[in-house]
Amino acid sequence: MVGRHLRVYLKNWHTSFLPPVLEPITLLLAFGLGLGAYMSSGIEWNGRHIGYINFVAPGMLAYATFMTAIFQSLFGAFIRMRYQRTWEGQLTTQIELRHVVWGEILWAGLLTTSYVAIVGLVLSGCQMLGVLQLELEYLPVIIPIVFVSACAFAALGLCFTALVPTIDHMNLPIFLVVLPLGFVSATYFPLGHPVLAAISTANPLYHLAEGLRGLLLGDHAGYHLASLAGLVMLGVLVPLDMRLLRKRVLGD
Repeated sequence: MVGRHLRVYLKNWHTSFLPPVLEPITLLLAFGLGLGAYMSSGIEWNGRHIGYINFVAPGMLAYATFMTAIFQSLFGAFIRMRYQRTWEGQLTTQIELRHVVWGEILWAGLLTTSYVAIVGLVLSGCQMLGVLQLELEYLPVIIPIVFVSACAFAALGLCFTALVPTIDHMNLPIFLVVLPLGFVSATYFPLGHPVLAAISTANPLYHLAEGLRGLLLGDHAGYHLASLAGLVMLGVLVPLDMRLLRKRVLGD
C-alpha cells in the first residue's frame, strides 16, 4: 500500500512537494523574522526569556506535522476512497480493509516525516546564519516522535473521512476541529490565559509543540508526552477507523 502511494507521488512530485514544504518555512520567516522584529526583548517560556524566533521554530515543526498528516488523511484519502475508487479496486484483490487503513496512516506518517526533516535542514541553515539558537543535535530524536505523532493525526483524519458524506463537508472538521486545535497549541505564542492553558492540556498538538520545543531549547523534561499522546491516539483511533470505514466502504 505504501509502495503504491509512493509510486504515484513520485509521478506528481513537482506539484505535491512544494506547497506542504514551503508553508512551514514561509510561516517561520513571516512570524519569526517579521513579527519577531517587533519583539526584540523576546518572550517568556517556562520561566526564562528566549528569542521569539526560537520559540516559533520548534512550533513550526509540530504544526507542519499536524497539518500535513491531517490533510493527507482527509482530502487525499477521501479522494482515493470516493472519487478515484482506489480503495474499491484494491479490495477486489487479496488486500483487506485493515491493509488499506494502515497504508493510509503509514503513508501520511512517512510523507509528513520527510517534510519535517526538510524543514529541519532549513532550521540548520538558519542556525548557521546566526538567525536561530537551538540545540539542533536533537533533531534525530525528533524524527521518530514526528512519525508517531503524524500517524496519530492521520488516524484522526481518517475518522472524519469515514463520516463526512461529501468533500464539501470537509469544511466542518477543518473549521470546527483542525483550526481550533492549531490555534490552541502554543505554536505561535505561549498560552498565558488560564482558560486557554486548561483547554490546551487536552490538545495533542500542544503536547507535540511543547515536547519538540523542550528538546530544541534544552528543557527535556516533557518531550516524552508527545510520543505518549501519539501512541494513545493510535490505540484509540485505529480501531475506530476500522469500524467506521468498514461500515462506510463495505456496508458491514
